[in-house]
Amino acid sequence: MATKSQGCLWQMCLVLLFSAGVMSLDCNLLHRQQSKFNWYSLQLLENMGGKFPLECLGDKTAFHFPEKVLKPKFRQHAMMAVHEILQQLFGIFSRNLTQTGWKRRNVERFLNGLALQTKCLETCLPTKAGANILRLKKYFQRIQDFLKEKKYSTCAWETVRKEGQSCFQYIDKLTVRMKKQATNILL
Repeated sequence: MATKSQGCLWQMCLVLLFSAGVMSLDCNLLHRQQSKFNWYSLQLLENMGGKFPLECLGDKTAFHFPEKVLKPKFRQHAMMAVHEILQQLFGIFSRNLTQTGWKRRNVERFLNGLALQTKCLETCLPTKAGANILRLKKYFQRIQDFLKEKKYSTCAWETVRKEGQSCFQYIDKLTVRMKKQATNILL
């Protein structure tokens, strides 16, 4: 009887170890999924508004993305930064879009993609937040303040859409870091 229960216990331990290995493997390969998602998101943002309107050139502004965020020491910090960027973009593009003239369906696809990728990242994130998250929050607050100041005008939204495209370029840089650091872990 004792050997049967020991055998079951041993099998449960193996299942748990195997599950943990598969879960960590998924997180180690997250950069592949992220690269595909970035490309898809850039396409959706481009299709939402098309080319930047010439009449909006006067509204362009520098939001000053915190460059230090792009040089994380650890893979988890890169993942946390990507997660924060996606969450903030979701928050910004979820409100006051009435003056944009963008097709609602395109916006919904973009938001659904952001929500899905955020959920995928959450399974791999550490529980402790890093200092770079505060820098990102300030950066996105500047974007939100700009929209409010411009009364959510079409040109303000086009400027923010363009900045959103830049955010996915920043995510690409972070994804490359994640890949390099994941490769080091697997070796």
